[in-house]
Amino acid sequence: MTNISQKAVEVTNLTWTPFASSVPLLRDISFTLNRGERVLLVGPSGSGKSTLLRALAGVLTDSETGDLAGSIVSDSAGLLLQDPYDALVSDTVFREVAFGLENAGESRDTMPTAVRSALDSVGLNQPLDHSSTDLSGGEMQRMAFAGVIVANPSLLLLDEPTSMLDGDAADSVRQAVAEHLEKTGATLLVVEHRFEAWLGLVDRMLVLNDRGELVLDGPPKQVLNEHSSQLVDLGIWVPGIDSPSPDRLDFGTRERGKITVLTGPSGAGKTTELKHRMRENPYSWSIQLGAGYVPQQPELTILGNTVFESVHYTAERSAIGLGIDKDVTLERTRTIMKGLRVADLSDKNPYEISGGEQRRVAVATALTSYPHSAYLDEPTVGQDRDSWSAIVGAILAARASGIKLTIATHDADLIALADEVVEIKPTASTPAKTRKPLVSGLAILLAPMLLLLGSMAVTNVLKGALALGALALSSALLALLGFRLERPKAFIPGLIGIASIGLSNWYLSPAMNPQTGLTAALRVALFVLPGIALAVELRPIALGDQLGQILRLPARPVVAAVAAMQRMRAQLDLWDELRFIHRIRGVDLGRGPIGRVKAFGRLVFAQLVQAIRSAGTTAVAMDARGFSRRSAATKRTWALAPAALKLDFLVLALAVAIAGMIWFLP
Repeated sequence: MTNISQKAVEVTNLTWTPFASSVPLLRDISFTLNRGERVLLVGPSGSGKSTLLRALAGVLTDSETGDLAGSIVSDSAGLLLQDPYDALVSDTVFREVAFGLENAGESRDTMPTAVRSALDSVGLNQPLDHSSTDLSGGEMQRMAFAGVIVANPSLLLLDEPTSMLDGDAADSVRQAVAEHLEKTGATLLVVEHRFEAWLGLVDRMLVLNDRGELVLDGPPKQVLNEHSSQLVDLGIWVPGIDSPSPDRLDFGTRERGKITVLTGPSGAGKTTELKHRMRENPYSWSIQLGAGYVPQQPELTILGNTVFESVHYTAERSAIGLGIDKDVTLERTRTIMKGLRVADLSDKNPYEISGGEQRRVAVATALTSYPHSAYLDEPTVGQDRDSWSAIVGAILAARASGIKLTIATHDADLIALADEVVEIKPTASTPAKTRKPLVSGLAILLAPMLLLLGSMAVTNVLKGALALGALALSSALLALLGFRLERPKAFIPGLIGIASIGLSNWYLSPAMNPQTGLTAALRVALFVLPGIALAVELRPIALGDQLGQILRLPARPVVAAVAAMQRMRAQLDLWDELRFIHRIRGVDLGRGPIGRVKAFGRLVFAQLVQAIRSAGTTAVAMDARGFSRRSAATKRTWALAPAALKLDFLVLALAVAIAGMIWFLP
């Protein structure tokens, strides 16, 4: 029996049953990891591998609800999520990597050296002030890994760290992991579907079956030699065994279609090129001839309360436009779902199935609607042997049925089946430098609030006009000092809101007095317009520094609010993506105002669901780096001192002057 002092992890009878499910995802799992062991965790899609990693990291219940039974005792863990974008909480490389150090209460003076050392160890040579989002896929993965190891966790938990990367980028990540383990002696537990390249780094292998049970445990060579048939039966990619033949599926045969593959290094722009080709295709905008789409985030395509409803939604509408019998369409949907091995998921909530299952559901969704063309972004990522065969079989069947497919992928086996391969090469352009703001966060918050107080004294059109005139002169002065409006389009929603307030007050006023409406519009414009102009200057991280260090607000709510604001730009991009997907799926084809309202409601609901799920993922990423497990005796530190910018005082002085002028005007 191993001495407890030598154990990095001890799991006893671990069982996890998701909320509203009677079937456990993980069943009665027990194992021990000794310190310094390097362990590979494998299993078929949906076997609970990612769930097990989150349980070991102590963050499983941060984003999911369910019943967790059994016990886990482990060393301090660092969790690397599969998608590094999910872990982003800061706007620069330095603040992103330093996040764990801030939570641990490390000294500000030592952070730059520690961060630079972590970045060097993973081979990322970007400047510390480089944008955290302006990185290639491989660079972002290395940054995320640096953010994990900078706190020197004794247990590394890596969730498919190379699945979305090209060969060179994947090699660089593995090399960084190997060097860190050699330097620190940390314990490693890594999850990968295609794990051959990891075998030289690990000394033990754990295998889960499709019921979430631990069925094999031993040295990799022994497990692979003695149980290769069992592993293949589970759908696991066994090195040395040929890739499976694609499933033979039949979606109907007509004039042969075409498979075009977009490939190239991570960050070269394959996804961008895929979307460009999609938007250029006129069929994308016609549900009768439609286009199918599988984004990198397959859950964005979800519509309906069940998997079957979601898959069949567009097919049903396409059939109406094409004059196809309802029963024929139903049978087509069932056939494609069966071919993609998701028929048994028909009655499940599409948000509660695994990521690999969601991807197969998205492929089924794209192919059921009688599309002329289909655009698939990494359709085989995260798939075991059996599900890979199903997806590739569906792709070949789609080609045989006349569909033209454009696929962005790193999958060499899928590339080999293409009729045309387009190599996307990275551009040598230098990323544009982000303009440094001229006004800090507190000034951006306080100035509109001061003007709001002043607006309460706007009781007639003259006072409102004089106030807006003073605001215009102030804006001209700020422009002379370097202030520039970066996004004029940001004013459009504000102007619409101001106009609607003015019109409603005019319409509802006694005798429908236009001065009443105009006064109300001027009152609102006084603080809304400068608020919009200043908001584009807002840097959430800098604001958090000021709130936490100058105003001494509690660190936890400040950091949480900052992380939420960091996601706002992503939510705006997500809105555009969802709107595009919904249009392709036929959501916004309802005629008349009722149909449009329903379509808008679906879009808002989808955005809300994604925002909630994104918040949960961000919470996991933050907690995995010590945000929620900080000792009460440890005070959170801040990597940078709060900045006061050159226009702060002037902006606040002008706001006070305008507000005071309004109150003193007769």
